[in-house]
Order: sequence, then C-alpha cells, then structure tokens
Amino acid sequence: MHPQHHNSHTTLASASGTLRLEKLGVARFDLRDPYHLALTLGWPAFFALLVLAYGAINLAFALLYFWAPGSVANLPPGSLLDAFFFSVETLATVGYGAMAPATRYGHTVATVEIFIGMLFTATTTGLVFVRFSKPRAKILFAKNPVITQSNGHPTLMIRIGNGRADALMDANARAIVLLVEQSENGQRFRRAVDLKLTRADFPYFPLTWTLMHTIDAHSPLHGMLAGSAQVQGLRMMLSVTARDPSLAAQVYATQAYSGEDIAFGMRYTDAVHWDGGDHSVADMRLLSSIEADGVAPVQAV
Repeated sequence: MHPQHHNSHTTLASASGTLRLEKLGVARFDLRDPYHLALTLGWPAFFALLVLAYGAINLAFALLYFWAPGSVANLPPGSLLDAFFFSVETLATVGYGAMAPATRYGHTVATVEIFIGMLFTATTTGLVFVRFSKPRAKILFAKNPVITQSNGHPTLMIRIGNGRADALMDANARAIVLLVEQSENGQRFRRAVDLKLTRADFPYFPLTWTLMHTIDAHSPLHGMLAGSAQVQGLRMMLSVTARDPSLAAQVYATQAYSGEDIAFGMRYTDAVHWDGGDHSVADMRLLSSIEADGVAPVQAV
C-alpha cells in the first residue's frame, strides 16, 4: 500500500505579493490533533464544522429512537423528523415533556445522549473561549523597507507601529534575509542570514519604531545594486514579539519583504510629531509614507 501524501503551505504577505512556503508529506489539518484543527480553522469553517457535528450527533440518536418503535412515548410512528427533534431536546437537556423515553432501551439511549450532549457543550464552550481569547499582536508594518543614508552609511530601515491604544512592553525584533547563492557544482539554493539591527529590543513601545541595519562590509546586503538580479532574488523576513500588558500575554507578528519591495534612496516621512514638550502624536496613516532622502540616490550598497 502506498503511503498517503499530504501537502501544506504557509504564506507571508509582502508589498509585491506573497512568499509561499510549501511542505510535502505534512497534512495541513491532522484529524489526530482535533484541538489544533479547531483553533486554526477560520471562523466560518469552525462554525460550519460545529453545525455539522451537532447535526450528525442528533441524526445518529434520532435513528436509534426511530429504529425502536415505542421507545419514546408520543413519538409519531414512522416520523424520523420528530425523532430528530426529540434528540435535539434530549441533547440540550431541555425535555419539553411532550415526548419522553418509554422503555428501558429509550432511557438508556437518552442517558447516553445527555452525557454526550454535556461533553459537546463543554467542549464547544471551551473552544469558542480559546479562539476569542487568543491575543492579537496588532503590530503594523510599513509597506516598503527603505535604504537611505544615516550617519554617512547606507542603512536599511523598516518602520513598524503599535496599533494598540496602549503601549507594548519588552518588544524584540529579528530580521533575516534569504540570499540566492550557487554552489560549486552549479546548484542554486537559498541561505538564511541574520541582519544585525542597530537596536533589536525596545522596552517601551508606545508609538512607532524604526528598525535599522547598517550596510557595511560585513552586511549580507553589501555590494547589491538596485534592480540587480541579487536584489530580485532576495527575500526578507521580520518577526516581532512584545508583551501586551492589557492582555497580560506575549504577542507575535511576522512580515515578509522581497527585494522589489525595497525603496532605494528613499526615507520615511515623519509620522510622529513632537511639540518639544511632553506631547507626541503618531499618525499611523503615514507609517508607509516615503520620500526622497534628499541626497545622492543610493544605487550601490
């Protein structure tokens, strides 16, 4: 017997499209792990699965009542629909009184159904609570990274923003690039290289944060030209973690960029206005806004 093959994929959005990462031999949804399945389904699919499970349970017990005439008092003979409605009432432990178990078989089936109904209700309640209580990062990413001059050096910058009303705490960022390289035997492959950030942690993150990587001789971006094949094959992935005090939980966010997303010779327009005192205003609508950096265009980095 041939093994059953599955495939799954993960996508990371970027300004120029999506980075699709696919795995063969790994199921996207594993029925042996129903908890993970229930938490990763979208809300429409989750509710559809609940309705399907609820209907299947009631139909199964309705057939048990239907196949034993006389097991339920006042159940119209030959009416599967009434047996289904009685099953719904029993599963919900409502018991309107018009129909009731009349034999030992009927009582036994009703007992089992009530027990399963209690488990189903408790499980559904728990899953819905967990899905609603999953923390959302709400960290915003600029549409394009920029490469501009900073302190006399070409510098890669990526601006992120806190989309929450309250400040995030203990934020940490990490960036890597996937470089297309060629081995001695001519095989092309991607190599993951960390980008050293000028500051990778931010203990208090209330408004915006611009991540910076100096492009020097030790940088994996050193020597790249705007529009070159190296830039076109480049992929960048950014991950940010922070603690949300209002949720008392750690939140995570990721973003992908391609080489085509990088804006050479550009800089971010000011998104935070400071009155010189104790008042600062961040306009998140300007998070992705860029402008020419006012110096010679950055071509070779």
